[in-house]
Amino acid sequence: MYELGVGGGPGSRRDRGPRPGLGARGRLAATATLSLAALVVSTLPASAAASAAPEAQGAAAPRLIAVHPSTGATAVALSPARRGQLLDEAARSAPATARSLRLGTQEKLIPKDVIQDADGTRHTRYTRTYAGLPVRGGDLVVHERAGGRTVTKASNAVISVPATTAEVPAATARKAALAAAEAERTRGTTVPGKPHLVVWASSGEPVLAWESVVTGTQPDGSPSSLRVTTDAADGHVLGHFEEVQSAVGHSEYSGQVDVTSTPLEDGTHALLDGRRGGHRTLDASRDSRGVLFTDDDDVWGDGAGASPQTAAVDAAYGAQQTWDFYSERFARNGIANDGRGSYSRVHYGDHLANANWQDGCFCMSYGDGGSGVNPVTSLDIAAHEMTHGVTSSTAGLGDEGESAALNESTSDMMAAAVEFFADNPADRPDYLVGEESDIRGNGKPIRYMDHPSKDADPVKGTSQDYWSPQTKNLDPHLGAGVGNHFFYLLAEGSGKKSINGVDYDSPTYDGSPVAGLGLRNATGIWYRALTVYMTSTTDYAAAREATLRAATDLYGRNSGAYEAVGNAWAAVNVGPRFVQHVAVASLPTGPVAVGQPVSRQIEATTSRPGSLTYSARRLPKGLSIDRHTGLISGTPKQAGDFRTTITIGTSAHDRRELPVVWTVLPSGGDHFVNPSSYTIPKWGTVESPLVVTGRNGLAPADVKVTVDLYKDFVGAQIITLVAEDGTVVPVKDFDWDHGTELHATYTVDASAVPADGTWRLRVQDATPGIPNADPEPGRLAGWSLDF
Repeated sequence: MYELGVGGGPGSRRDRGPRPGLGARGRLAATATLSLAALVVSTLPASAAASAAPEAQGAAAPRLIAVHPSTGATAVALSPARRGQLLDEAARSAPATARSLRLGTQEKLIPKDVIQDADGTRHTRYTRTYAGLPVRGGDLVVHERAGGRTVTKASNAVISVPATTAEVPAATARKAALAAAEAERTRGTTVPGKPHLVVWASSGEPVLAWESVVTGTQPDGSPSSLRVTTDAADGHVLGHFEEVQSAVGHSEYSGQVDVTSTPLEDGTHALLDGRRGGHRTLDASRDSRGVLFTDDDDVWGDGAGASPQTAAVDAAYGAQQTWDFYSERFARNGIANDGRGSYSRVHYGDHLANANWQDGCFCMSYGDGGSGVNPVTSLDIAAHEMTHGVTSSTAGLGDEGESAALNESTSDMMAAAVEFFADNPADRPDYLVGEESDIRGNGKPIRYMDHPSKDADPVKGTSQDYWSPQTKNLDPHLGAGVGNHFFYLLAEGSGKKSINGVDYDSPTYDGSPVAGLGLRNATGIWYRALTVYMTSTTDYAAAREATLRAATDLYGRNSGAYEAVGNAWAAVNVGPRFVQHVAVASLPTGPVAVGQPVSRQIEATTSRPGSLTYSARRLPKGLSIDRHTGLISGTPKQAGDFRTTITIGTSAHDRRELPVVWTVLPSGGDHFVNPSSYTIPKWGTVESPLVVTGRNGLAPADVKVTVDLYKDFVGAQIITLVAEDGTVVPVKDFDWDHGTELHATYTVDASAVPADGTWRLRVQDATPGIPNADPEPGRLAGWSLDF
C-alpha cells in the first residue's frame, strides 16, 4: 500500500487558451491524435523558441528550451484484446526469449506488461522465476526493435541459489516478520497466510528467502500490509516493504465539476463511472469495505465537508481526471493499462489524516483528516495515489532505499501534471502537494517540488533537495525530494518565477542555473523512462540513465532535451553537467606520487555525434594523455603542484577546458606513498600497489604502514601487506570498531622479503552478515610505507 506520507470545471479543455499568468506551457490537454511536434509548440512561449541552452556555467538560463520531438517513440494505444494478444504471444515465446538472454535452465519468464511504439518497437516487461520460485528483483524489460533486441535488467547477477530447501523453518520467518511489523509500530498484527519461499535478488548475491505478509493497522490508522523477506539460511531480515503506501457534483476542493454516474433500475443514480472501467466510489464510514454511493436527483454533494457526498465527488473527480490524463497524454487504458477501473473509499478510518493506494484491492482509500472534517481527497492526492498503481503495474518501484523514494516522487510528479491537465480554476495548478487538504492542519503543503527542504516534518525530518549517500536510508517521502526537485527543474528551470500566482525559487546543487523543457515534455520523458526502462531496483543513478534514454527516444541524443535532462540531474547532485556539450563524470586528477605508475581514465560523454578528443597543457612531468581515449598514464618524475588544463573537444569543434591544480607528492628514500583512491567493494577485496626502489637488501623488522580508508564498520576491514614474491604480512585483523574512518599507522615485520619491488596493500571487507546489514562500498584513500 502506498501512502501519501504525512506525520475542473465544466467545459472542453481543448478549446481553452492559457489562463493569465500560466503561459501556454501549462496546458496539458490535447487529443491523442495530435503529433508530438504540434504538442511541443503549445508548451513553449514564443520567447523560448528563439533561446538556446547556456553553454557555460554561470550563464543566464533561459526559462525553457525549445525541442523538436520524434513521433516514432510514442506509445500507441492498445485495446485490451490487442494487449492480451501480445502478452499471450510473449508467454508462448518466453522459453525462447529466456534462452536468447542466456538465462539458466531453471529460470522462466512471465510477461507482465507490453508497450508498443508508433515505429513498431515493442517493450515487453517480464517477472522471473527460479525453480518455480518468484525472483524478487529479477524483473527485466526486453526491447525489440527493427535493428535487434536489447534488455534492461533489475539485476545483473546470475540467478542461482545452492538449494531450494530452507535451513530455517517457516515459523521462524513468521516470528521475524511479526517482529519487523512491531518495530514499525503496527497494531493488531497477524500473518493471514503461510510464509512462502522466494529468491531474493534485489541486492547483492541472490539468496533463498522466506516472504511473509503481516497485516494490521499503521500508527496513523491506515491499514498495513507489510511484506517481510527473511534469509532462509539464518533467518535475518533482508528487507521489508509496506504495500499500503499513503499519498455535476459539488466538491470541496475543485468547485462544481462534472462527474459520471450510472442510472439504476429504481430511478436512483450510483456513483459508478462506466466510461472509465466501471470506477466506483464507496462510503466507508460505517463499513470499511465500502458501500456504493447512490442519490435520488443525481446532484452530488454541497461543496462542504459536512455532506458525506462531497468527499465522494472529490474522489470521483480525481479518478476521472487521472484516468483521462493518462489516456489523452499516453494512450494508457486505465491504471493497469487493461481497461479495468479501480474503486475509491472515502471516510475511511477514524480521523485518518492520510490516503492510500492498495494493489491488493486495486483501490484508493481516503481519510477525513485529523480533525475529521477535512477529507484527504484533493485532486493532487487522488492522482498521487492512483499513480502508485501505474508504477506498480509498470516498473514496480518501491521495495527499499532509493527505489522507494522514486516511487513516491513519481506519484508527486504525475499529481502535478494531472493538476495542470485538469486546469481547474478552483484548484489552481501548482508544484505543491496536499495544500488544499491541509493534511497537517497548519495551512501548508506537505511537499514543495521546487525546493523540497522547505518541508520539515517534525516527526520524519526534512525532505532532501539533493542526492547524498544517505538518501537510500531516509524515509521514502523525504528521499523523494531529490526526484521531485529534478522534475521541477526539468519542467520549469531554476531561479525565481511566478506560475499561476504561486512564487517559486528553485536552487541548484552547484549554484549554476538550468533551463526547463516545459511540463508536458518533462512528463513525457519521465513516463517513458518509468514504463520502458525502469525496473524494481532502479535507484537515482539508474533513473538518470533511464531518463536520458527516454530523451534520446523522444528527441534525439543531440537535442537540447537530452542535455536538459542531464543538467537537471546534475542540479540535484546526480551525475555530471553538460558544458559546451560535454559532460565529465570523472576527472581523475587526485594526488599522485613521484615514482608511482599512474593510469587514470577521464570519463566524459557528449551529446554531439562522433567521438571526443583529449589534450592537456602542463601535465606533471612524466605523464601524458592519449588523444583518443583520454587515458592519462606514466610515472611522475617531479614533486610539486602543476597547474594543468585538460581540454576535451567534440567533432563539432566544441571545446571544454578544465583547469586543475595537480599535486605530485614526494616519494622515495625512506618514505613511499600511493595516494590513489581505490573502491573497497562490499564483502569484497581490493589491492593498491606501491613501487619501492633504491632500497638494498631485506626490508626491516619495523616497517611502518600508514592507511587512510573510509568504510561503514572500519573494524571489519582486514588489512594485509603483500610483497612482490607473494609473502603476506598481517597489518590489521578484524575488530569491533564501528567507526566510519580509519587513519592509522601500523608497525609490521617484513624482514623476510626484499625491500625493493612492488608491494600491495590488500583490504578485505569482512562485515558480518548481521540482520539488516547491507554494507556500502568503501574507499581506500591512500597508504604509505616508511622504512
